[in-house]
Amino acid sequence: RYLTIDYCHRITEVLRYIFVASAIFNITRFQDYRDPLNANVLIYTLAMMLEQMMQLALRVELYFKGLGDEIPIKNHSLYEITFRKLPFLGIYIAAFVAAVISYSRAFEIIDREDWDLNDLPMTLTAIIYVLELFFEFSWYFGHNFVKNKDVRTYFVPVNVDYLIKRYSEFVLLMLGECFLSLLGIGQTIVSEDYFLVVIFGVVTVIWLLFLLIECEPSDAQAHALWGSRWNTVCYFFLIQIITICLIGLGTSFKVFLHEEIAENTEGWHEEQDYEDIQTTIFAIALSLVVVSLELLYLCHTGIKGAVGHLFQDTDDGRRELSWPIFIVSLIKLGIFLCCFTLSRWIREAEYIVPAGCVIVIALSVTRVVASVLLRQKALSSGRRQNNLGNL
Repeated sequence: RYLTIDYCHRITEVLRYIFVASAIFNITRFQDYRDPLNANVLIYTLAMMLEQMMQLALRVELYFKGLGDEIPIKNHSLYEITFRKLPFLGIYIAAFVAAVISYSRAFEIIDREDWDLNDLPMTLTAIIYVLELFFEFSWYFGHNFVKNKDVRTYFVPVNVDYLIKRYSEFVLLMLGECFLSLLGIGQTIVSEDYFLVVIFGVVTVIWLLFLLIECEPSDAQAHALWGSRWNTVCYFFLIQIITICLIGLGTSFKVFLHEEIAENTEGWHEEQDYEDIQTTIFAIALSLVVVSLELLYLCHTGIKGAVGHLFQDTDDGRRELSWPIFIVSLIKLGIFLCCFTLSRWIREAEYIVPAGCVIVIALSVTRVVASVLLRQKALSSGRRQNNLGNL
């Protein structure tokens, strides 16, 4: 046990939920963050600072009161307090102080630059996420790749099957955010382009879910988190890339729909064209998602296993190239290249979203074809071994 189930800790968790909910509630448009009279930045940094204080208090309690094997509990808690919770709390306090100063001087601000000190609070909160990834990476390689080191000195054992479930749910949550970006904007119009973006966007997200399911093994023991250290760390960072890019994909959907609504509204006049920028973001986000999903599959099988799929054994004991699987792999590479360059030859939202949908469906078809070919190859190899055994 790491936390005592009592009313004090239950109230603590409720307070953490309130702080996190307050931060989420104040995530708004970029224009609102740029408005010096808007209190969203102030409330957001305050909520995140208080939540970080709660995390620090819980880690300190865990260090002194944790039940179980005290050596890994104390070592891991001390590392978390020293290198994460305390430094991050200091950055959140600096962000909140900067937000207070910016809000108190709001009436003195007339013109804003592309970036000035009033953007410092949100910049600091973004830096924290980058530092989180850096410390996770440095901690993992600093300890896990040192031979003959007692794992109890730095790591608390975890339930790997639980982590597999939570990582998958996290990606599903981001796919749900893409659905909300398409269906939950609160305003619709009767426009052909509008419904093209919505329908093909929904189909794209559904097929991305299909790709996610297909890249995960049916047997938990074949999962990357049960594999080697390199497979585990690659899987962790690929999940981070997928979730970040899904947020970018959902944002692109929402911007496309708002642009369509604005163009069909009376009195609308184009102040600045963001469509080219957003189509580029859409193409990059979609490309990174589909490539990362393919690399997730490689994390489970391993590089040697993936290369081995390209070859097959012959009756005379030789290994030769499996041309059907090789051709399917070349088609995949061509689809990836097409996806990365999508924004170079399509600039309109009503065309690039259907094109992205076609790309995702094409990748799904290649995944199914590759699975069928690999199954046939395995059956053929099994029959060949049986025949050799009978001889």
